[in-house]
Formats: sequence, structure tokens, C-alpha cells
Amino acid sequence: MTPAPAQPGAPTTRPGIAILGGSFNPPHRTHLRLVDAALRALPVDEVRVLPAGDHPHKRGGDLAPAAARLAMCRLAFADRPGVVVDDRELHRPGPSFTVDTLAELAAEAPGRPLFFLIGSDNLPLLPTWRDHHRVLALATVVTYPRRGHPIDAEVLAGLDLSAAERGALLANVLAGPADEVAASDLRRRWRRGERDLVEIPAAVRAYMATSRCYDSGIA
Repeated sequence: MTPAPAQPGAPTTRPGIAILGGSFNPPHRTHLRLVDAALRALPVDEVRVLPAGDHPHKRGGDLAPAAARLAMCRLAFADRPGVVVDDRELHRPGPSFTVDTLAELAAEAPGRPLFFLIGSDNLPLLPTWRDHHRVLALATVVTYPRRGHPIDAEVLAGLDLSAAERGALLANVLAGPADEVAASDLRRRWRRGERDLVEIPAAVRAYMATSRCYDSGIA
């Protein structure tokens, strides 16, 4: 794919930054595949992995402590050149909103276009995000496929989006197979005693075993 720049008409003279946010509860092979694909397909030389703090869409769920999720991210992406684990959202009090993170990154890296990666399951939820129009102005949103969640005009029909926003969302898709790995399923299997989960990097599995961060919670 060749994504449109976040600010049409502005020359792009510096490589951009891709942003992959999420709870990373725990990080798994899909996350690794996505950062690899982003570095290959997008005009970026860096991917920021941002574990969420107080996630506004996952509050009250089965979430491992922030320190554990940060440690697992650092282990999972340690051998990926160009990938930076960014912990800013873990230090932000209250709910963590994407628009605030993008505004900070834009101020810190003027002239570098931002590409925000989301799963296709989140595409129809975009209008529920805080200041979603500003999110779409600050970054090019690049959607990656999730099984059972198509990326097409019908999904976006009737949503609070302009024609230009719809067009940009449909034009910027990260090609690749729709991976159905679900962190919730991995947590359930771990608690049932499965320790050789190939979907989770070995270093992360070792941390999960020693930290016991998933030894309690929803089975």
C-alpha cells in the first residue's frame, strides 16, 4: 500500500512514525507481524509500541498490571530494530486517549508524518473515540484485517465521518492475512495450564511464568 500523507499537500521529507497501541495483554505473534509489516510497507523508519494505561474501552476487564505489560512488551520487541516501546500512556493519570498521544508525538516530531495502526474490528468504533476527527487529522489511520471484520464502505456508512475521512480510511489498509489470535483466549489457555503457547514469544512466556501476572483473574 502507499498511504496518503496525514496532511495532504505537505511535502514529506522525513520518514514517518507508525504507532501501534493496545493493552498488549499479553503481546503475541500478531503484534510482531504487524510491526514487521508496518516497517516494510509504510514510509516509516520507526514503530512506536504504546501499551495502554487506563484503557477507556477496556476498563474493569482482565488486565494485567501496567508494569507487567510494559515488561512483556520490552521482551517481545527486543530483537526488532526500529521498534521503540513507549511507556507514556502508563504514566498519564486517568483514561488514556489516542488523540492526546498523537498530539504529543506530533509536537515532538514536527515534519514526520504519523501512521496509526488499528484492527478492522475497531474501524466502526472510531467515531466513539475522543475527538475522532482530530485523530484522523493528526495521523493517517492504517487498518489491518481482523477475521470477521471486513474493511469496506458498508462498514463506514452512516458513521460520523466526512467523505474525505471515509476515503482515506478505505485507501489505507495494511495488506496481510486476517489473524484470529485473541489475547483473551491465550490468557484462558495459560490459566488452564498450557505453557507452550507458540503464539507468545518465548521470553514473554518465561516472564509470565516467573511473574505469575496471569495466575489470577478470569479463567
